[in-house]
Amino acid sequence: MKRPNIVLFLAEDLDYEGLNCYDAVATGYTGLIHAGNSYAGETEVPTQGMLTPTIDTMAGNGAMFESYYCASPICTPARYSVLTGRFPERSPELIQEAGGKPATIWFNTPIMPGETLLPKQLKQSGYHTAIFGKWHNYPTEVYNQIYDQYTSFPDTATWDDPEAQKAVRRGYQMAADYLRGETFGWDVAERIYYENPEIIYPYELSCQNIDWVVEGAVSFIREQREEEQPFFAYVAVSLPHSRYNGERFSNANLRSSPAGLLEDIPSVMSTREEIRARVKAAGLPDDACEGLWLDEAVKAIHKAVCEIGKEQETCFIFTTDHPTAGKGSCHLGRIPLIFYWPGTIEALPPQRQLLSEVDLTPTILEMAGCPLAPDTVLDGRSFWNLLRRQPFRERESVMMEVVNSRAIVKDGFKYIANRLPGRSIEEVNLFLARELHSANRFSHPPMDEETAWKTVGWFAIPERDYMFWNLDRLFPDYFDKDQLYDLRSDPLEQHNLAEKPHYKAVLKEMQEEMKRQLANMPNPFSV
Repeated sequence: MKRPNIVLFLAEDLDYEGLNCYDAVATGYTGLIHAGNSYAGETEVPTQGMLTPTIDTMAGNGAMFESYYCASPICTPARYSVLTGRFPERSPELIQEAGGKPATIWFNTPIMPGETLLPKQLKQSGYHTAIFGKWHNYPTEVYNQIYDQYTSFPDTATWDDPEAQKAVRRGYQMAADYLRGETFGWDVAERIYYENPEIIYPYELSCQNIDWVVEGAVSFIREQREEEQPFFAYVAVSLPHSRYNGERFSNANLRSSPAGLLEDIPSVMSTREEIRARVKAAGLPDDACEGLWLDEAVKAIHKAVCEIGKEQETCFIFTTDHPTAGKGSCHLGRIPLIFYWPGTIEALPPQRQLLSEVDLTPTILEMAGCPLAPDTVLDGRSFWNLLRRQPFRERESVMMEVVNSRAIVKDGFKYIANRLPGRSIEEVNLFLARELHSANRFSHPPMDEETAWKTVGWFAIPERDYMFWNLDRLFPDYFDKDQLYDLRSDPLEQHNLAEKPHYKAVLKEMQEEMKRQLANMPNPFSV
């Protein structure tokens, strides 16, 4: 079989409710509302449906997975796993930071030079490789150098400021140049977001502009028309980054980019006015505009593949880094995954086999006929046989890890272990007294142990020692050190069964499975 071209399209913070082809109440905020979570019901609006026809068609004519779990539900560690096939705690910088102690997994899992990763393996095997969009896996030193450029001018500066222009262009060039060449395996690195667009300044530049990213990917694909060499295009857009937002869609500056204000507005996708008109005609709320915007991005790239006559030779993979609901915790965690390859991957009914984000890299490598070096470390395993309807040994379990929590999903249950390391009650009270608690910025009187832990959550990150993303309100048992959920009767994880005598044996089995998984990891964790 001729090696396929591969397009890996990665959305950001996308729940099932963001795509029409998935069940909106199976997970995400709509699911939490449906499950009776009072906080979600009071603060969020359930999704009424989406307009995502291109992605729906790919799902219907390809393979759509419903039990595909992110490895870690925040963007830097999740992207580490997508591109390496390894759990984020294997990041060399994190291992060094942990120093033989339990690792706190946060935005501290960069991809380091010398690591084996997907684009490098494909490039060495003869692929022409390209990245467009968000990286967010720079080593701390490099990240800080780029960040310093984007913040080297007053925060009141506008794009008219010559010094701001120079600094932004330097920062962008540093971000793109760092990725090019042999180190990471990218032949082409263009339209790069080093971080989320919301923190890129001057203010005119801090907007989503996936049109600009997609324009770069479309140009690259069109250049492959006469090439015999297979290509790999990684397109990582920063949408939706939280739930869809109609106001954000309407207010986004069409000329914004991390490289500066664009002279020309990209024109490879439908205009904002056309998208808004289609959403209105479908009777959907304004928030659905971002869903159609995402779909239009996929459509534009797929159209470019068809234009060069290579649809039958190209595997298009659509997924996301992690979900929005449950972000920052080991709760929930299922994310969309769709493979579309006409003529090779037959249309399959929705697949419910357990899969992990770390499985994506080995699957792509096997599909591409890419041999692995003997010393390659992969935590995932290929499910290519499943896609081509050949015998496939299903996973018994999947693992998730984030901050100081770890989780195992197995046999219809999920077990979560929360272990806050190296922190005394005196230290916690000291942090709180120093006004590090964002939700309530005043000095706190000393708290008892239970109250203090419930104030800081499970993060143990001094500069971020407070609750994120309302996790304690979305998941009533968030603070329990040990949690067990029956996903068949409680898929939104609202009722902890760990203390129920009837589930004692199940709890022990899940803990043993977690110990087996963690035995292969480089950092200790007490179950």
